Amino acid sequence: MNTNRALEGRVAVVTGASRGIGRAIALELGRQGATVVVNYRAQAEAAVQVVEALSASGHALAVQADVSVGAEAQRLIDATLAAYGTLDILVNNAGIARDALLMRMSEADWDAVLNTNLKSAFHCVKAAQRTLLRNRRGRIVNVGSVVGLHGNAGQANYAAAKAGLVGFTKTVAQELAPRGI
Repeated sequence: MNTNRALEGRVAVVTGASRGIGRAIALELGRQGATVVVNYRAQAEAAVQVVEALSASGHALAVQADVSVGAEAQRLIDATLAAYGTLDILVNNAGIARDALLMRMSEADWDAVLNTNLKSAFHCVKAAQRTLLRNRRGRIVNVGSVVGLHGNAGQANYAAAKAGLVGFTKTVAQELAPRGI
C-alpha cells in the first residue's frame, strides 16, 4: 500500500473519471491523499464505483456534467467549491474518439471530438482559474496524446483536438505560471 500522502488536504477535479485513464488518475490522486471530485458525463454507475473505491482512502464526490458545455463545466467547479471550499488540481481528461478516414468523417463526429477533447479543457480552465489565481497555487493537467504531435490515419479529429490541447496548455502555462499555477 502506498503511504505517500503528499496531496493530503488538496482537492482535485478529474474530468472523465468514471473509467479508463481518468479512473486511474482519480484513484492515484486519492491514494496520494487528495479529495477527488469524479466527473462523468453518462457513466453514473461507474462513477459511483470510483467514489466508493476512493472513500476508503479519503473523501470523494461524483458530479455529472458534460464539460464540453460551458455552463456544465462551471456547475462542476461550483459543486466542487460548494462541497470543499477550494480547488487545487484540475485534470482535464475527458475525451472520446470517433475514428474514420477524413473522406468518411461526418461533421458531427468532428465536432463531438473537438468539443469533448479540446473545448472541455477551455471550459474547465475558464471555470477554475479564478479560484486557482486567488489561491496563488494549483495544478492543471491536460491529458494529451502522441497522436496530437504525429497524427494518425483515421483520426483527423482526434489528432486536431490533441494538437490544439498542446498549444492551449503551453499558452495557459505562460498566463498562469507567474501566479503559481
